Amino acid sequence: MKGGADFSRNNLDCLRLIFASIVVFFHIHALTNLSAFSFFGTYFSPQFAVRGFFVISGLLIYRSYTRSSSMASYLEKRVRRIYPAYFTIIMLAALVLPPLGASFPMHSYGIGFWKYLGANLLFLNFLAPSLPGVFTSNSIAAVNGALWTLKIEVVFYLLVPFIHYLCKRYGIKRVIGTIFCLSSIWKYGFGALASLDRSRTIYARMEVQFPAQLVYFSAGILLLVYFDKLKLHFRTIAIITAGLFLLDHFFFAGILDVLWISGVVFAVGFWRYFGNFSKYGDFSYGVYIVHWPILQTMIQCGLTKLPPVAFLLVSLSLVGLASLLMWKLVESRFLASSSHYRQAP
Repeated sequence: MKGGADFSRNNLDCLRLIFASIVVFFHIHALTNLSAFSFFGTYFSPQFAVRGFFVISGLLIYRSYTRSSSMASYLEKRVRRIYPAYFTIIMLAALVLPPLGASFPMHSYGIGFWKYLGANLLFLNFLAPSLPGVFTSNSIAAVNGALWTLKIEVVFYLLVPFIHYLCKRYGIKRVIGTIFCLSSIWKYGFGALASLDRSRTIYARMEVQFPAQLVYFSAGILLLVYFDKLKLHFRTIAIITAGLFLLDHFFFAGILDVLWISGVVFAVGFWRYFGNFSKYGDFSYGVYIVHWPILQTMIQCGLTKLPPVAFLLVSLSLVGLASLLMWKLVESRFLASSSHYRQAP
């Protein structure tokens, strides 16, 4: 299939849904602590999924900016795509979950409630991850621990115009190469500190926060910039990707992951066209932001006593239904008229 790839015919929507599903399955085990789901905790990697998300974001968001008529148009599209669903899930949690809390109605709408609401509406989830009295009997009390990546995504959105300006002024190779190197120094530097001093969790947290994730975002930009050259060598890229994964898994302990994750995104995203998933919508974002509070609520209500298969079927059905409703009732209604989801047949 040399030279046959068409950027407009891609599988990125499908790939993002796969990544979101990986996160869901991992959290089913992490939140329930049920041994029946240990397979998910062992073989489903949220790190791989999240980093894959960032690679795709680098590719698509940089392209969105270069195709936008103005800065205002670009920012409007980004706000329309991410914030309505985000606002909805934060408000629903704040309004619906307090009655489930142990202290309801006392203290449910005090300073803790408003701190949660204010911090989370501004993407500062780490300042107030929990609601007073909510999920306190669960192993993790956070209302929606999956949202930590979105503040990084927003920073990426704001950085893209600046990165594009620097690339035009100083050249893509020099700018993206510098960003990649500096981000790598941050990421692997804090990773080394975390392994040397496990008593300080700050190192491990800094290893995965901004600007560490710029490594993956910048890799996505490079996939876009060199797409026309890379699409001539899909088979070679796939073989190299598989080799890098094996080397990384057995010998390098994750140091090479940005290379093979980028290879996975490019090969799966463009080598063979799976079909037009855009006509159904993009449910990956909804799945990602709704699954955690749904799982937490099920645990709070004691549904972990169900047979594991029943719990799995119920949780996946609720997540699927909630993400479908989020798309139909919220996300799709706020998309810009130029969105390919609106133009899809």
